[in-house]
Amino acid sequence: MTTAPLLSFDLDRTYPVSPERVWAAWTRADLLQRWACPDPEWLVSTCEVDARVGGGYRIVFGPRPNGDAFSEVSTFTTFEPAERLVMDVITSGEGMNESSRCTVVLRPVHGGTRLDLTVEGLSGQEAFDGMRTGWEWCLEGIAAQLEPAA
Repeated sequence: MTTAPLLSFDLDRTYPVSPERVWAAWTRADLLQRWACPDPEWLVSTCEVDARVGGGYRIVFGPRPNGDAFSEVSTFTTFEPAERLVMDVITSGEGMNESSRCTVVLRPVHGGTRLDLTVEGLSGQEAFDGMRTGWEWCLEGIAAQLEPAA
């Protein structure tokens, strides 16, 4: 029996704010809730964060009006404030049950912070396509939330 290889992708963005502000967007529920929905027309109905190694986040999101079609539960396996976050993520709902490992690396750069995101362990092309699109929307959502302080 031949098993298909697991798929992965990398995305990056540069934000005009400090690494601490980008880190807060990932580790504070009030901020995570603002950008963590993978479709701008959907809503997040639940968002909880336990910001520590062994903690994680739990998000419920989806189409309006209820926003409860999908859930995402993560466990933080590496938690290095304002530098590196590694999480094992299970996304489920509407026939989907996908596990992945997400690594977020933050680096100060001239004028802000570079974020490098790696998503690994996706089971197939459909999961790859959906997750990549969702994460692209999410990273753009972070940008909208992290406008430089006036």
